[in-house]
Amino acid sequence: MAADSVPRVILRYYSSCEFMDLSKKGADLMAPILLSQWMKDKRNPWMIIMFIGLSILATLMFGGNVDSKIKIDIFTEDGSVDESDAKWIDLLNQNDTFEFRIQDEPSARKKVREGRADLAVKLVPDDYRIIAAMDNPYVQLADQHLRTVYERELQLQVSALTVQDETKFREHVHSYMLNPPLRLQSESQGGGELVRHNMGLQLLFGFSLFLVMFTVGFKVNTITKDKASGVWNRLILSPVRKTEMYMGHLLYSSWIGVLQIIIVLLIFRYGFGFELGDQYGLLLLVIVIYTLTIVALSMLFVGILQSPEQFGTMFPSIIPIMPLISGVYMPPGTITNPILLGIAEIIPLTHAMEALTGIAVYGYGVADLWVPLS
Repeated sequence: MAADSVPRVILRYYSSCEFMDLSKKGADLMAPILLSQWMKDKRNPWMIIMFIGLSILATLMFGGNVDSKIKIDIFTEDGSVDESDAKWIDLLNQNDTFEFRIQDEPSARKKVREGRADLAVKLVPDDYRIIAAMDNPYVQLADQHLRTVYERELQLQVSALTVQDETKFREHVHSYMLNPPLRLQSESQGGGELVRHNMGLQLLFGFSLFLVMFTVGFKVNTITKDKASGVWNRLILSPVRKTEMYMGHLLYSSWIGVLQIIIVLLIFRYGFGFELGDQYGLLLLVIVIYTLTIVALSMLFVGILQSPEQFGTMFPSIIPIMPLISGVYMPPGTITNPILLGIAEIIPLTHAMEALTGIAVYGYGVADLWVPLS
């Protein structure tokens, strides 16, 4: 377009707007911006569909079998399994956490060495040896289970030496333990029943909140794209004020983010049977506040990074670090480093995860959510 034609274009624009009520405020002037963003996504919705699909796929891959038993390879010194070894394996498998399976020694050691297994167990006469490449929580849990089973069984064997009928003795001990003189009862801090942490639900929330950061971030980045392409300058000449221009983009990004999370949660609630509790209003409140926070965080990146190319390089590089520091992929209490815990406190994902899991798993109410929401 020639330079001298620009004023004529502006004059034609204002002549077409001479009958407009320029006193319109707020939503009336933001509506065209919201509509234009919606039309873009309507023509090309693949980014939103991709992130919704990734949320579902990641949760099914990493969270589908998270509550199943941990499989541990077990082998003997000579490679054969006699009656005594089979008895120990049967005793070890009487639990809800671990599944011990027979494996040859070279294969079991190779899995541990290559990192495909956390540990393996070698059976020796009336004892065991743990083979592990590094110390981790599963090694400690397995060692605790193994020690408990071995100590109990060896005590029974020693006690049975003083009786004539070992079978009747074991039956007597078993019936006695069904009604022991002392019982240990565990309760929560509020006096209620202890609730087992649902790691699958934590991963569902984690992946949903994590991937929506990309959707919101790339939506907010359209502001820098419009500035680079010159669309922003043309909008400045319209009756829409800068505040309304920003609010139009931010409201649409927030709406898309909330909609994406709700779609993912509804799919898992009614499609895969995930229990999300019955406080859907509180869940929605947390989702809305979290999405608004991510919009504000994305605006910070947009303000620091002046071009859409810089945003597209830096934003996807920094965001994936946040779930790792927040402990999204690990059971609660796994991260103990005070520096990492301090950094996690300034990451919105940490507090959103605490609020959502608290509502769905532990039945948090409004009074329990003030700290994470704030």
